[in-house]
Amino acid sequence: MSRALFGRVATAVAALVAAAVVVLPGSASVPSAAESTTVQTAAQRQPETALSSAAAPQKYVALGSSYAAGPGGLDSIGNRCLRTMDNYPHQVAQAMNMSLVDATCSGATTENILDRPQRFVKQPQIDAVTPGTALVTITTGGNDIGYVQRLIAMGCKNSVADPVKNIAERVCGHGRPISPEPGFERYAAVEQKMIETVFAVRMRAPAARIVLVDYPPVVVAGGPICPKLALTPEEIESTIRVYDALAQVTAEAAQISGAELVTTGPLGAEHTVCSPDPWLRGFELPVPYHPNASGKAGVARLIVDALRR
Repeated sequence: MSRALFGRVATAVAALVAAAVVVLPGSASVPSAAESTTVQTAAQRQPETALSSAAAPQKYVALGSSYAAGPGGLDSIGNRCLRTMDNYPHQVAQAMNMSLVDATCSGATTENILDRPQRFVKQPQIDAVTPGTALVTITTGGNDIGYVQRLIAMGCKNSVADPVKNIAERVCGHGRPISPEPGFERYAAVEQKMIETVFAVRMRAPAARIVLVDYPPVVVAGGPICPKLALTPEEIESTIRVYDALAQVTAEAAQISGAELVTTGPLGAEHTVCSPDPWLRGFELPVPYHPNASGKAGVARLIVDALRR
């Protein structure tokens, strides 16, 4: 997103915030076991902080889409949201000695977090947040603008390359249309929804630390490329533009709403798909262009480091 376009997004969102109708807290019931995962960690030997002490574990709620849910791991919880036991919420909860309610769900948009449940769950994710919640992490926005969907569609189009042909047969079906790059309106809308999400969390849990966590990059300008990336040079440039714009609106949403921000981009740039130690899969099974075990652990470390500062 250009500086001029990003400035228009920030101006538009700031105006919307002034008149925003924040989602009011209803019955703050925690989703059922079929919809979320609750994990209470054992006490850990670590420096005492506001979020880690010898007292009973505090409540941590994780909200977000597949980059938080962590599909494709070996420790699948066995739910339709494709959450895994090694996703970053579980690792953060373990490190911080917190009781986790994992409401993340693959495919979720900001609307699914705020007010419109996905078809196979009963409640929006926000309902997991209750007054006693001490920490909330949020990773969202990618599905609103079709970020990974575009990547997979481009990988499918380029699937004639031998290294990815078998993968394409399993994930592409009869082909996927490639959507155009998102425009100003879509970026402004997703930024506004992120801000509303933070406000809704704060209404339900006024004392909670609220942390927006952005997406690690698949590819960066001047970075390594390889067959498993499965993108043309033009598609690489487009992917970088969309990624950069999403990271920018996430940062702006954090600034406007007062949430904390954990940005994965600087360190993630050293762990792109074609790097020696990638944090994400390329056009590969089981879930293309999503965090692998190394990526989940890397993002968790960034969050824990931020919480302990």
